[in-house]
Amino acid sequence: MENGSLLHYEKRLNEVIDAVEQSYDQALPLERLAEMASFSPYHFHRIFKSYTGETPSVFVKRLRLQKAIGLIESRAKKSLAEIALNCGFAQSSDFSRAFRETYGYPPSQHKKGRLAEDSKIRQDMRPSRGYGFYGQNTAVQEDQFEVRVQDLPEQRIAYIRVIGGFNPGKLMASLSRLLDWGRKQGIYPGATLAATSPDNPDIVPISRYRMDLCMILPVGAKETGRMSFTTMPSRRYAMVHSFGDIHKVERAWTHLFSNWLPRSGYEPDNAPYVEIFRNSDDSNGWATLDLDCCVPIRTLAR
Repeated sequence: MENGSLLHYEKRLNEVIDAVEQSYDQALPLERLAEMASFSPYHFHRIFKSYTGETPSVFVKRLRLQKAIGLIESRAKKSLAEIALNCGFAQSSDFSRAFRETYGYPPSQHKKGRLAEDSKIRQDMRPSRGYGFYGQNTAVQEDQFEVRVQDLPEQRIAYIRVIGGFNPGKLMASLSRLLDWGRKQGIYPGATLAATSPDNPDIVPISRYRMDLCMILPVGAKETGRMSFTTMPSRRYAMVHSFGDIHKVERAWTHLFSNWLPRSGYEPDNAPYVEIFRNSDDSNGWATLDLDCCVPIRTLAR
């Protein structure tokens, strides 16, 4: 099962890479790439990055720049504006900005051999490994993460949605408001906390990214006050426990998507991830995070 599952993941992702090679000059939104691979749009960017080492957007941009450099060096009788449009950039200014950000100088100054002359660029271009799920660095291996599959029941939740969810100040202010509400209802401490997002960080601007801070309601809890409520449906999840700082949480997610999922016989379901906190006591200021990283899963489609 493990080898067959891994090969199936690789086949679907390689088909996307091949398709991008053929259609890099067209609009390639993440949803379209996810559809090509038959993976959930919610989780495709993590799966793709685990396989290629790049997010889909970075991969597409790099490929377009690579094609543009080929046209510049071929001395084709094309203006930079024509090359930009031929390589999938909406405007020549987008092309110039992407080129300068990547290589450190404008495309008008490019000449054949310049990239090889720049030691920093040459080092960045040198591949560290090919595509594939090869396991992660020793830091992840030393964490000894264990993944379990668990069916969670339907649960009613109270939540606060934070617009700009990567802003620590906004997050902590909203969390305090959620906890104060729970105390007034007599359910906190005690009620389980969770976090999720309906957005994909690969395609939503950081300033508009939504983060939902949730409190799972005990049976019989009153839905009152200035709070939003919804039902979290019953689903099957792959869950990995992380106890440590935010960096360890990220390593747990990396292990889940890079090491476990491609070999599991499962694929992500079309629903958001959830982080479920095991510690509901905020007395330590959340310096240590004790939580389960949960990705919704379904049987791998063949």
